[in-house]
Amino acid sequence: MMRRTFRRISWPALVLLFLPFHGFNRADEPKAESQWPTARTSEPESPEELKALQDRVKAVVQKCTPSTVGILIGFGAGSGVIVSDDGLVLTAAHVITGEDLSGKMTPYEAGRSCQIVLPDGKRVNAKTLGVNSDNDVGMLQITDKGPNDGKWPFLPVGKSATLKKGQWVVALGHPGGPKVGRPPVARLGRIENNTKDLVRSNCTLVGGDSGGPLFDLEGNVVGIHSRIGLSLAQNIHVPTEQFKAQWEKLIKGEVFGKIARKQAATAFLGVVFPEDEEEDAWVTEEVDPETPAGKAGMKAGDTITKFDTEPVKTVKRLRELIKEKKPGDTVKFTVRRGTTMMTLSVTFGKKS
Repeated sequence: MMRRTFRRISWPALVLLFLPFHGFNRADEPKAESQWPTARTSEPESPEELKALQDRVKAVVQKCTPSTVGILIGFGAGSGVIVSDDGLVLTAAHVITGEDLSGKMTPYEAGRSCQIVLPDGKRVNAKTLGVNSDNDVGMLQITDKGPNDGKWPFLPVGKSATLKKGQWVVALGHPGGPKVGRPPVARLGRIENNTKDLVRSNCTLVGGDSGGPLFDLEGNVVGIHSRIGLSLAQNIHVPTEQFKAQWEKLIKGEVFGKIARKQAATAFLGVVFPEDEEEDAWVTEEVDPETPAGKAGMKAGDTITKFDTEPVKTVKRLRELIKEKKPGDTVKFTVRRGTTMMTLSVTFGKKS
């Protein structure tokens, strides 16, 4: 079966498409390279402006990747960002509040052990600090020593209140959970709405990105990924002002908010599919052996054709089927690997 191709390419996709490369022919460039204003709210209007935006985004990704981390806690996986040289990590409260495999809430207490996955794949130890589940604010502390004379690379916490509608931002995180050999994934987007309670952007996010950072084009943390809206490109972030207002309480490990009202956890498979939900449900990236899919033997390039006895023809249909399951459920996936068909039994974990 031929895999479907994207029907359109947006400005964000076009910019990210060029990120790994040097871009335009140097002989064709103007002598004075244009600079992209970091607070600009309009689209590029020329190849030179597109190149300037590309260069600015590339600089943000290079600056911010070393401090963007994965979080492994219990059966869950999420993302976070280091914001101090002693290893304070900002994340979403729902990433670190406790649940068992059925999604039932367990009492939350600061000091719970977890692991931080660094961009190079190395894992270090951490503990949970305070949370406020009403606005999805959470904090961790890395307990191992950092690589730079005991200190950790960190990023400044910026002012989310200054963000304007249309302003360009970069989201980093671990879609589908941390993956072996894959650094944090960058997505470019724009601000759609900004209030004291939430920041909304059109950066594409999926499960596993929760708790990851949203950056302005200066490389300042301006939000933390909280939840997905009506589509993967309508996402809500916790404003950094919410963290600043509760900073000392979070460090002290205080727990507030109505944690008991948290929604039940959804099933976590641990693979990355094409962003186009009308494509075949094939695994686009290497599968972490510690995820439910990895433990079952699923590999990059596999195409899922059945979910138990239900045929699967698109990514959208597979996501719908997974939403009907809960952590701890076991499903038999029929998978096509090259010309071989096989059945893999997967027990779902928890998706943050």
